[in-house]
Amino acid sequence: MKTLCSTLAIMAAALTLSPAGKAGQIPLSDAFDYNAFIFGDYTGYKSDVEGTLAVGGNLNVSDFDVGLLLSPDLSTSSLYVGGNINYVNGTIRNGQTTVNGNLSATGVTFEGGINANGNVSLIESQVAAGNINSQGSLVLENSEVLQGDINAANLVQRDSSVNSGNVSVENSAVFVNSQVTSGSLSAATVSLDANSTVNNVVITTANSPLNEPTIDFTRIANEVTEQSLAFGSMAVNGVTEVYCAGKTTCDASDIDGIVFSGDADINIFAIDAASLSSANKSITYDFSSTSYNIINVFGDSVELFNTGFYNTAFEGQYVDNNPAIDYRHDGTYTNNVLFNFLDASNVSLHSVGVKGSVLAPFADVSFYNGQIDGNLIAASLSTPQMLLTNNAGDTYTAPTGQVNNYRFGLVEVPAPATSWLVLLAAFFVLRPNGLKREAR
Repeated sequence: MKTLCSTLAIMAAALTLSPAGKAGQIPLSDAFDYNAFIFGDYTGYKSDVEGTLAVGGNLNVSDFDVGLLLSPDLSTSSLYVGGNINYVNGTIRNGQTTVNGNLSATGVTFEGGINANGNVSLIESQVAAGNINSQGSLVLENSEVLQGDINAANLVQRDSSVNSGNVSVENSAVFVNSQVTSGSLSAATVSLDANSTVNNVVITTANSPLNEPTIDFTRIANEVTEQSLAFGSMAVNGVTEVYCAGKTTCDASDIDGIVFSGDADINIFAIDAASLSSANKSITYDFSSTSYNIINVFGDSVELFNTGFYNTAFEGQYVDNNPAIDYRHDGTYTNNVLFNFLDASNVSLHSVGVKGSVLAPFADVSFYNGQIDGNLIAASLSTPQMLLTNNAGDTYTAPTGQVNNYRFGLVEVPAPATSWLVLLAAFFVLRPNGLKREAR
């Protein structure tokens, strides 16, 4: 039998409410437009981000997919990277790839085009439909461009083909056992070996390559960090209950259940990192599916693992946590939950399926063998080399955690939440410049 050990938060004074009627959503930072938004580097393998991925630093991945559940739109990008890309095996789906630095890809399928301010190297790769725009040199080796134009400063094409599209090179174009089967080639200098065929060669000084600019990572990172701190400063009006089995007092190692309860349109909770980091526990949500619920986590280091998520709305565990059931939930009970790790410099997520979004603007996130059903916004992400054992007794390297294409904020909130929005807006206006975590 479980014993209630402590109540970490109580209902705060009620806010002054506005007249009844439909109100808009919480005005969120642009970072929430991306399934995963990482300020620094992202390192992962054998996994995917189902929506749009934005990485401000370098992206180093293998056996990795991006954009699986995006609506097809080759006019925008599924992947944005502010640094360099090193990509081995995988697919960029339903959009373009935009990188501020260099791109090196081996065994990668790009369903859309490529935009790079640096050099591009494609080895045993394919661009299905879209232009390749490289401000630097483009190398195609055992690769294929099915449909799309090429614009580059220099081009080296070996054992590769451009099937349908024009090739425009500012300086030199070198072809070895390669073809441009449709369209024209313009370049300052052209070198063709005997096994290469190119139609309509024009020796000219081509225009500088076109490119799509990367997003403003600094602006968005500053913006979402301010929002995290604003959330952490809001008055608590939700109840956090911590349970342990057969004990009258609890410490972090004893906890086997946490319940977050609230009946407001916007519920603010608070919990310490040590309590949230307890192993082999349950987390239960007890609030409306049409409310916003922000769980502020205070503490420098968090490890969330071996945790099951439950919801009183359906009196049990989320159905898709059961591996025997092929089921994907519609986000009704996850799009309204945000874990805000506003103090943490280290967050470890493993062996857990987080039902909700994760905001950790100061944290280096270690993420493996798990999933997040929502946004992931953090300072950086890495995947440790961890060995796991499957049911057959075989060992394997734990994959990077998946980021599933759900989004915090896709709920409708009635008008009484309006005063909260006004307070949040005032926080942004009155807060001094500069990003700093306050001592707690």
